[in-house]
This record gives sequence, structure tokens and C-alpha cells, in this order.
Amino acid sequence: MNNVRLDLNLLLVIEAVMLERNVTRAATSLSMSQPAVSNALRRARKLMQDQLFLRVADGVQPTSRMLAIWPELHRSLATIRSSIAPQHFDPRTDPTGFRLSVTDSIAAEAVCGITLKLRETSPYARVAFAFHTNASSLDGIERGTLDCAVGMFPALPRDIHVRVLHTEHYVCVMRRGHPLTREMTLDQFASADHVLVTPSGMDLGVIDGWLGLQGRTRTVVAVVNHFADALRIVTESDLLTCVPSGFVDGHGQTLVTQHELAVRPLPFETEKLNYKLIWHERLHNHPAHQWFRSLVGDVCGPPSETAGPP
Repeated sequence: MNNVRLDLNLLLVIEAVMLERNVTRAATSLSMSQPAVSNALRRARKLMQDQLFLRVADGVQPTSRMLAIWPELHRSLATIRSSIAPQHFDPRTDPTGFRLSVTDSIAAEAVCGITLKLRETSPYARVAFAFHTNASSLDGIERGTLDCAVGMFPALPRDIHVRVLHTEHYVCVMRRGHPLTREMTLDQFASADHVLVTPSGMDLGVIDGWLGLQGRTRTVVAVVNHFADALRIVTESDLLTCVPSGFVDGHGQTLVTQHELAVRPLPFETEKLNYKLIWHERLHNHPAHQWFRSLVGDVCGPPSETAGPP
């Protein structure tokens, strides 16, 4: 391949197919026809002497060769884009698109706030939100299908940048008149039945990790994906649920007030919840994304915060 003149357009097609895992969606993202993308893939396969992508039921999946070259290929294309991108970004005129995910506990306010503020300050820009779990958002950041994400992210790779937006704590919520509204010990909390909220659907959450440090476990009888669903369940039962304090004070406040739910502190020591904005190194110095991250920080930070550098 040393003597081959490499067509950069082939690399752009490979990148799009890798990100979308679907030839039709890749063609749409490139503003190309599907036959043109398929033809480019045939040329790329011949050039690299590998299939690169294999057909599966819902699209394509990369070969081992494709997976091996992908990190450096994606990083190199990002470097090229960054080097030729305008150093000045004017949000009033630039039609840039942004992709991010936001954790469920603040999504109701954040999604609306980000969209409206973007519309006000950058009328030609576009924003697309993705479903969030810590794992899926981090994967999207690393693959390049997301530009940034807001979540709690207990551990992050070295090439991921992070900005702490604000901190909260967990509280326990139960129905009005629940026996534990008057007093709740650690033993009583651990003995009660709980509703766990986790977008991933896993049976263990951060509360279970904290209980484990106390040598305790709890019984989870229902796992739901959204905090609002958990509040509705405890309204009609003796189940307990634990939610971030900001959710109770924000989007969940209507349910708490309407059903006169009881909100109590947890009966054991816990860590603070750090809401973080994360992004990849390849977008760190991109003017448009720096501006957008500042906007996200303004919306998702505490009311008194003045947003710092992205």
C-alpha cells in the first residue's frame, strides 16, 4: 500500500459506516446514495484486502481488521478536521450539529433547557439527544457517535476530559403515612422492599454498593428505568425508592407535592453525587464544541454557577 494513492473519501465512508453500523444510515449522514457508499466500500475492501464489514440482521459489524485500525483511523480523521476547521466559531451563523446524552435524573430540565438556549443563541445549529447509561454514553464518546455526555461516570479512561457540573446526594422517598416516615434506622431501611432506578436494567445500583460497605444488603423487588416511574410506584405501595435530591427538587417535585410523598435522608453515610460533563480528546480544542460544552455547563450547573472554560 505504500505506492497506493489513498482517496480520503474512502476513509470518510469507512468512518461513517463504522459509526452508524448501517450502510443506509451512513449514506444519509454523508449525503450520498446507498449505491455510492456500497461502491466506495468495495473499493476500500480491495485496497485494504479485507472485508472490513460483515452483514448482520440489523446492519453490519466490523471485522477484526477493521477494529484494529479503527482507533488510529478515527483519531487521524479528527486531527485532520481540527487542523482545517475555522479557528473562529460564530454561533449566530454556523449550522453545526451537536450530539449528546443526559442522565435521566436531570434530563427533563436539561434537554429542554439545552434545546431552547441553543435555539436562542445559535438559530442554525441542531442538537440530537441519545439515551443515556454510563456505559453506552462512554462508548458513544469513544466511538464518536456522541460529542459529549452528562452523567455520573465513576471511572473514566485517560483520553476522556471531564468537568464537574454540580453535586447532589441521594434521598429516600416513600408514600405519605408510611411507617418509616417517623423514624428510619439502617436496619429498617435494609429490611424494607425497594424500587431500584437504573437505565441499564442491572439489579444493583450505587445504593447497594454503599450498603455493602456497611455489611448490609437490601431487597429490590422492581427495577425501572426512570425516576418518575419509581415515585409513582411508591405512591401506591409500601416500597421505598432512592433518588437524587435534585430530581425531587426539580422534575419530580410535581409528583412529590401532588401525592404528598415523604422525603427522608438515608440512614447511613454516603458519598456526594458528582454530575460530570465528559468529552473526548479529539474534540477538546474544537471551537464549536468548546462553545457548546459551555452552553451545556450553563444549563446543567447549579443556578449560582458562572460557567468556566469548557
